[in-house]
Amino acid sequence: MTIIGMSDFLDGAGRDAACWLCQKPVSIRALFCAHCQTIQPVRDLDPFTRLGLDRQFDLDTDLLENRYEALVQELDSARFLVRGTGERGHIARQRDAVQQAYELLRDPLARGRCWLALNRKETPPAKGMVSPPFGHDLRRELAEAADAPQCDRIAWRAGQALEQGLMRLMQALRAESWTQAQERLAEIDEIQAVLEEARARRPDFVAPHAVPVS
Repeated sequence: MTIIGMSDFLDGAGRDAACWLCQKPVSIRALFCAHCQTIQPVRDLDPFTRLGLDRQFDLDTDLLENRYEALVQELDSARFLVRGTGERGHIARQRDAVQQAYELLRDPLARGRCWLALNRKETPPAKGMVSPPFGHDLRRELAEAADAPQCDRIAWRAGQALEQGLMRLMQALRAESWTQAQERLAEIDEIQAVLEEARARRPDFVAPHAVPVS
């Protein structure tokens, strides 16, 4: 496993922040000040930058795991027991931020949403976007479902559609078709909502066990 040493997070390429204690310049992604070694507060970073990864949609999952594990070790609270309350609070929040970034990037759909958000600043939101036809049809069928097997069939179709929708989303993102990616995400959200509703409704069709009469 590749370990990221503390020096990798002392001083990055861009000096665009200041240490909260000594006010010396530090990289915005620095965990520690290179001048006074003080733990830095969590700053507003995209998850790629927070984990020290290149900003690209297709990630090397092994590298992602290595970076995450290295940061978890670097931010182990046991290493900072002698620090003050304020710095220990910064460490706890840094760990939380690393965890959130890791969970987002390891989930393809969540990573897709993030990648779209990072790249669609110049793409106006789609106007008049309506409920996707397939999702609308599934929702209508679910409203008319009369038994558990029907719910199961709708849930299965929704699950298949989610897989296909995710593949189309990945294609749109790789092609940098931001408007199309927004449309794919709308479809996925609609189908996912139907799937969750189908799972929630299914118990309503399962007959309760008969209570024996004494």
